[in-house]
Amino acid sequence: MKRAMILSLCLLMVAGVALAAKPGDASKSARDYMKPIMYPVREWYESFENGVPPEGWTAVVNNPYTWEQGTSPIHGSFCASCFYDPTYSGPQDEWIYVDYEVQSGDVCLCFYAMGSYYWAIDPYQNYNFFVTVDGAVVWDYVSDQTANTSWVYEQYCIDISGYSPGDVIEIGFGYEGYDGAQASFDLVQIGECWPDFPPEPEGCCPSEIICYAHDFNETACGATPVECGIGPIPWQWGVPVGIPTVACDDVPVTNVWGTNLAGDYPVQTGEGLVVGPFDITDECYCLELCHYYDIEFGFDGGNVKVSTDGGITWSLVYPFNGYDDILDSTYYIAECVAGEEVFTGQSDTFLRECFDLTEYIGQSIMVGFFFGSDSSVTYPGWYLKWVKIGGDEYSPVEETSWGAIKAMYR
Repeated sequence: MKRAMILSLCLLMVAGVALAAKPGDASKSARDYMKPIMYPVREWYESFENGVPPEGWTAVVNNPYTWEQGTSPIHGSFCASCFYDPTYSGPQDEWIYVDYEVQSGDVCLCFYAMGSYYWAIDPYQNYNFFVTVDGAVVWDYVSDQTANTSWVYEQYCIDISGYSPGDVIEIGFGYEGYDGAQASFDLVQIGECWPDFPPEPEGCCPSEIICYAHDFNETACGATPVECGIGPIPWQWGVPVGIPTVACDDVPVTNVWGTNLAGDYPVQTGEGLVVGPFDITDECYCLELCHYYDIEFGFDGGNVKVSTDGGITWSLVYPFNGYDDILDSTYYIAECVAGEEVFTGQSDTFLRECFDLTEYIGQSIMVGFFFGSDSSVTYPGWYLKWVKIGGDEYSPVEETSWGAIKAMYR
């Protein structure tokens, strides 16, 4: 019997689900939430839009609480979910299967999965869920998820290149447990393997012409922290500890602006970091941010705002790929960003974000990076490598030097 092996996995915040109850991520299920995927749909895929089990699949049911259409998808309107049995009528051992004929070019079985880290590991170990190929377990949540957080979709790819075109393989998705928690799969695909990291974002960057460049590797660039909440000041400039050492475009990281350079950010803090002013023109309209973040998902976060009145009022601006979640908890309130869309969770690597500022053409703006945390649980934080404003047409460089720009590519 051939055994498929895990080829790669990559944490993606293309979709995440906040908890109804926070302490220890102890919720039993995720709330409704959906954001677009970042990868194209392959020729063969299943997103469970037409039912669970889908047509052509079979189900093995041992408990009234078994696989069904869930409403916490990463793609479309539905996913496949198995919820825990709150009546405790007996153990759950629930499976759905499909037979698939391998085609030329089928290298990987890829899917998204999420569950509750809290209920799956010590001291509870109440449940686990699995993927099998021809009866052999090729993936399980407890062993193979890496985020150590609950209700965050991760992308996984299983190597099936050992099979030949024409081979028929049985793929299974299983749930086993007692007093467990929700398990969900979505966008099951067979074809080429997904890349290890998200593709470069769509949008207006990287720009051909740079009008302004703030490289925090070199200096603090005059960025100014501004209060917007209570608690200790989080923003610091200097040498970071414990984060990736290579940023966008493979540039080494020496200095950054971060919410804490060594250790976790404080609880119940809120502050903005302001740069500018920048004149937005027909040639200079695209904001590029290179950043990394490791933030408590769904409760703490940061976002980007623009001010046209010198910092008196601020308006949220949106990256082309969107923010990760909305901080909509009514009990755990994050200073400065409560109720707003934010970057939250783990980016896994430095990412390039693009913001189209054409609505501000003809105006001088300040750009603010606003961060907030609630009253419990902290993570390393948010780290900014560079801020650039550019475009695709010629424009003279202001507020910087060509030496500073070139340094961003060393």
